[in-house]
Amino acid sequence: MKKWLYLGVVLILLFLIIFFVKQTKKEGVNNEVNNEVNKEINDKIRVGYNTESIMNASIIVAHEKGFFEKNGISANLVPLKGGKEVRQAIVADQVDIGLGAFTNFMTAMEVGAPIKFIAASASSANMILVRPNENINKFEDLYGKKICSGIAGTSDIGFRIAMEKEGVDVNKMEFIDIEREFQVAALMTKKAVSAVVVSEQDVNMLTQAGAIILPEWESKGYSQSKMPRNQLAVNTDFLNSNQKTVEKFLDAYADAQKFIVANPEESARLISEHIKEGSGGAVNHLPEKIVEDWKNKKIVNMIWDDPMITIELAKKAKEMGLVEKELLLNDVFDLRFENKLKSLQAEIYGYEN
Repeated sequence: MKKWLYLGVVLILLFLIIFFVKQTKKEGVNNEVNNEVNKEINDKIRVGYNTESIMNASIIVAHEKGFFEKNGISANLVPLKGGKEVRQAIVADQVDIGLGAFTNFMTAMEVGAPIKFIAASASSANMILVRPNENINKFEDLYGKKICSGIAGTSDIGFRIAMEKEGVDVNKMEFIDIEREFQVAALMTKKAVSAVVVSEQDVNMLTQAGAIILPEWESKGYSQSKMPRNQLAVNTDFLNSNQKTVEKFLDAYADAQKFIVANPEESARLISEHIKEGSGGAVNHLPEKIVEDWKNKKIVNMIWDDPMITIELAKKAKEMGLVEKELLLNDVFDLRFENKLKSLQAEIYGYEN
């Protein structure tokens, strides 16, 4: 009896020893895996973006689908009001990378702040809308008229570039600035202006009120000419010290754009929900409207665009006195990722800009 009892105790102790050894090995393997994962996502980057803009689709989708983590970086998204705040945050070293328009960054670039564009984000066409039946059909019909153009913004500068190409004297027009939410009333109800210059995604709010696109603008093909609305800017000090981290960020950025192309409905839903939550419910972009804008190319997502389009904006900005120095390619862009981004643009969208 004692023999069997002794044997049972020995077997139990042997079992416990084997179990303990196996568990220790398993925990060791798990710790190694966890340490490797933590090592892989040890690269950190702070991203400034406007939480209310669908122009930031790639950043939002990359965040919501976990593409940053999958590419080995920890991205801290910092919600800001717009491109100007993104510029301020990058210059102040509060974020490392962010999205905004050239006009948001040009004054910082002029004084040599550590900030440059490295990739594209989204573009859309400029549009000029007028009231119907008022004999405003050609560019010269705008002489002596008041025009709302978002002074010193991308739409304003782009419009002036187009007029210069057409030999139209913009000095014979009067430009005023009106907040977006009041533009419909200013044109159609109050008739405080005769024309409004907007980006293509804002056309619907005006046409629904009865406005029409200026006929000559369409006939000359300007309604099909896209302007860069958002670009990816980086703190160059961060870039020079963390190039591999920025490359991983661009890989996640590209993965997001691939996902948007393959899954537009899901992407639009994620963006809509993200913006609604980020704005506390104040901004509600309908997913179906986002998809429609992508399908009709009212908003064109991209990862590479011809930098000379922006340099043309810079040249006109100097002529308008918005900056004292004419910004050159190296003042505005860091093109170390050019070949990679051109290849991705062709892979994702089937063409190179």
